[in-house]
Amino acid sequence: MKKIIIIFSMMVLLFSCGNKEVKKEKQEIVAPVPTDTIVKEEVVEAQEPSLVFTVQIAALRNPNNQLANLEGVNTFEENLLTKYRIGTFETYEEARSKRNQLRYKYKGAFVQALKNNRPINIKEALNN
Repeated sequence: MKKIIIIFSMMVLLFSCGNKEVKKEKQEIVAPVPTDTIVKEEVVEAQEPSLVFTVQIAALRNPNNQLANLEGVNTFEENLLTKYRIGTFETYEEARSKRNQLRYKYKGAFVQALKNNRPINIKEALNN
């Protein structure tokens, strides 16, 4: 029993002393900036908010691979729901036409307005 304890102690000592890492400190070299340097400001034009319409066919708590794999379907995660939307239309009328085509297969389908990829109320979208 003494031999086992001695061998075990030696093994622990060897393993604990054998792998010591030497850490080197990195020195960051920063080039001096000339005092006569002129910094040009870039002018960025403000973009108008993008308003589009889409048709939402479902909003589910659990993802649905069958819906996700439909042609032209985009999925969005909002409020703990996975939302499935089809198409991107510039006008409400185009989106409504698509909704009318889909409403027999997807009873709850409706037109969703998106401003900068965020849902907004249809009335608000149509008043813009």
